[in-house]
Amino acid sequence: MNKEKETFDERQLQMRKNIFKHGFFIAISALLINAFLNDIGIVWANALHQSILILVLLITAVSVEFHIRNVYFGRDIPRVPMLGAIGVCALALMVLSGIHFAEGATFIANKSLTDEGAMVIYCVMFTVNVSCGIIQSLRSNRAEKIGNTEI
Repeated sequence: MNKEKETFDERQLQMRKNIFKHGFFIAISALLINAFLNDIGIVWANALHQSILILVLLITAVSVEFHIRNVYFGRDIPRVPMLGAIGVCALALMVLSGIHFAEGATFIANKSLTDEGAMVIYCVMFTVNVSCGIIQSLRSNRAEKIGNTEI
């Protein structure tokens, strides 16, 4: 039997399917908006950061919805390692950004997002993802404790 089907019930699988569908439409919309902006001459970041920011935005949107609907992690998958890894990335980006800004870097230059500005946005998106995961984990643990005391 498929490992995903063992981990999630049918309702959760349906929710995951809908969330992936939302993510697909977010990705298409973001890419179309970006193409339109580039076509009319608005360059909001260099090409590499445009692509990565759109991808990270998509991952963040899908992850937050997974966390909110409690279908991010299956029953057998521990939350702490994944949230810890994302949290370490966010912390590293925050420290690096702070160092660069202390040395005089700017968020925007020549009407375009700088590398340091992009790092701050990555940090914010990773932090949002980790925060939603921690909140959902605390809510799940609380619900389990309440459920265990009622028995």
